[in-house]
Amino acid sequence: MATTTNYGWDTPDDTDLVKDGAAAIRTLGNSADTTLKNLNPQTTTGAIAFRSATANVNTALPLGTAGQVLRVNSGATAPEWATTADQTPLTTKGDLFGFDTADARIPVGTNGHILTADSTQSLGVKWAAPSAASFSGCRVVNSTTYTISTATDTLLGFDTETFDTNSYHSTVTNTSRLTAPSTGFYFFEAQVNWDYGGTAPNNPILRVKKNGTIFQVANSFGTAQRSAVIQTIGVVELNATDYIEIEVRQDSGGNVTIINANGCTNFTIYSLGA
Repeated sequence: MATTTNYGWDTPDDTDLVKDGAAAIRTLGNSADTTLKNLNPQTTTGAIAFRSATANVNTALPLGTAGQVLRVNSGATAPEWATTADQTPLTTKGDLFGFDTADARIPVGTNGHILTADSTQSLGVKWAAPSAASFSGCRVVNSTTYTISTATDTLLGFDTETFDTNSYHSTVTNTSRLTAPSTGFYFFEAQVNWDYGGTAPNNPILRVKKNGTIFQVANSFGTAQRSAVIQTIGVVELNATDYIEIEVRQDSGGNVTIINANGCTNFTIYSLGA
């Protein structure tokens, strides 16, 4: 008997007698039925077939349960259904994806809270209200009276600092300087209380300098100003050891006196972070 090329089914030889045709057809049909059954072993809805170790024989893999995914088994020999450990733990608007020894949910925080690193927490972070400790800075207050002659520039010196002396105060003798302890963005506020001596001053001006160069100016926009409080605020990027300072002047007229009435004359700087 001859055989087929792929599955080896028996077929009649060219010399076989016609009377053997029925048996030959029956033999061929049985061979085809057996092979096709081996290639289609699924018996339930949703089952899938995969190649087994035996040639021309498939193995059925029944349908898995809800939520399972198809993956290769640990021996890398066959597919399997499994529940994945990487399913999202998030359940609520605003949740964040966290991790400890497995994926975990970080619930959304309270309005106004910020996400803060905290090694004592199982997930390493927590939502917390911002604290004053998150921002560091220095404030200096003038307690001395200065007199500025006509069209004179004067860098204001300060006699006292209320906090953080070491980090922000320049080591040079010019006490008007506030030095950046680290690279980042800084909020600053400068305020000067003016009064006059002799002829009323013309257009008192307050200027903020970075490393000796003026970058922000505020003035009273007036002549013969008997008194004025001039204030300027802003944000400046500073590298570590850069410094800012404040300077005052008047355009013309008589002497102007800077006084510390009600603590108005001050210079403040806060680090906003890198």
